[in-house]
Amino acid sequence: MVGIIGLILAVAVVIFTIWKNWHMAIVSLLGALVVIAFNGMNLTDTLTKSFMAQMSSFAGNWFLLFMLGAIFGKVMGDSGASIGIANNLLKVLGDKYVILVIMITGTVLSYGGIGTFIIAFSIYPIAVALFQKADISKKLIVATIMVSPVTVCMAMLPGSPSTQNLLPTTIFHTTAYAGSAIGLICSVVMFASAYFYLNWQMKKAKAKGEHFTANEGEVIMDLNAADNGELPAIWKCYVPIILLLVAMFILQKATKIPSSYAVAYSMILAIVVGCFLYRDKLKIQKTICDGASGGLGALIATSAIMGFGGVVSASPAYSQIVKGLLGMNVNPLIMALLSINVIAAITGSSMGGLNIFLNSMGNYMIATGLNPSFLHRMVCIASSGFDAMPHASGIVVCNQIAKTSQKDTYKHVFITCALMPFCCAILACILGSIGII
Repeated sequence: MVGIIGLILAVAVVIFTIWKNWHMAIVSLLGALVVIAFNGMNLTDTLTKSFMAQMSSFAGNWFLLFMLGAIFGKVMGDSGASIGIANNLLKVLGDKYVILVIMITGTVLSYGGIGTFIIAFSIYPIAVALFQKADISKKLIVATIMVSPVTVCMAMLPGSPSTQNLLPTTIFHTTAYAGSAIGLICSVVMFASAYFYLNWQMKKAKAKGEHFTANEGEVIMDLNAADNGELPAIWKCYVPIILLLVAMFILQKATKIPSSYAVAYSMILAIVVGCFLYRDKLKIQKTICDGASGGLGALIATSAIMGFGGVVSASPAYSQIVKGLLGMNVNPLIMALLSINVIAAITGSSMGGLNIFLNSMGNYMIATGLNPSFLHRMVCIASSGFDAMPHASGIVVCNQIAKTSQKDTYKHVFITCALMPFCCAILACILGSIGII
């Protein structure tokens, strides 16, 4: 019982210190020390084998994508290409639909296979320019950027290349398109709900007199620069992104290169082409170096919180909680929904919640006789719920990039990226139970 209290206290410490804007490396270490103390774990062994091992593993696995993603975002931002794209989208949809423009952009990139971290780096320059143009408070920017990639595209849309959508195929022997009807319905409900909420909050903030405020030292190109001929030609603005998507698709479909490397190689190609197309707009060395510094800073912060997750997962209390959740004598759908979300909330990871549940209870779920396609889509959507805690890596990264405080942004992230997808998981259970699969 003491260990479980320590686990709860550690998560509370992490959330509180994040709220107070402490650096993520300090926050993660403090949380890990609380878990270690209350669970009677060996300090040196746990820090070495769990915290540092998990941190270094994450940093090693994601080094290329963090660095390249940040450089790509910097090339697009410094050259004015991001502003050109934003202007073009505004002309198509209109100034009143800034939030919709950003959400659609995130959906397209995410469904195209671009990871959450890279999307955050790539979309932020576009989002911040649009927010400045529309005078929208930056309190909404993290939720606006993240909502589609971490809900609709990660877990709901049939055929998504996300790991969360592919993992259940190994247990239920389904395909990435399993539960298409449920997925499509939940995707529409999720996207529409998030858009109307964010739009409502935008209007509410403006009524209170809240305005866009740039970070100290932040350079944002004026969208009006397009009218002065300061931006690249519009076709040049789109070329690197289109090339990125096409190269990713070809490399993943026509070769046996691992997906992460296919994305990395495609990123390198897009960066090189971008530097060539925008050579008259960039100080190439400075842009690349600044991008790399920003990406690696975000990587260290995110890797540290993954180290905390490693300590949590190794604790005796965590094993007790998982065993208790998976042993509940309730309806299997309720058990699955609760178990996945509690585990995901503790670790701040949808993959953690889904992977642990499937490994422990996947065969039991099959034995219930429920439709495998229904199970696939339901557990996948469930994993996109309360994983979006303040210590979730994607949320941490986006706040790092935007230089925003969780205290200001998390309310909107919680509603759009945690509460709404959890409600969609309940909707998925209802739809599957009445035969809509």
